[in-house]
Amino acid sequence: MEDASISNQELLTNLFQGKSLAEQKALLAQLERAGASLYRTFAEQEPDDERKKELLRAAEKEEENARTLEDQA
Repeated sequence: MEDASISNQELLTNLFQGKSLAEQKALLAQLERAGASLYRTFAEQEPDDERKKELLRAAEKEEENARTLEDQA
């Protein structure tokens, strides 16, 4: 399992190589928004209300991170 994690990390790192700082921020903002969408999908499927709220809060944090990066563009 650890080998897959390393491989996934390397894959993500490679996405950023050779890109300008502005391009890296734009890419990371897109990934943050994708993460927010996943958190919301998880929340829709979560039967426990408290866990659902936590997932939705995590989605908001991802959106905030994306806005921070986009505001710097």
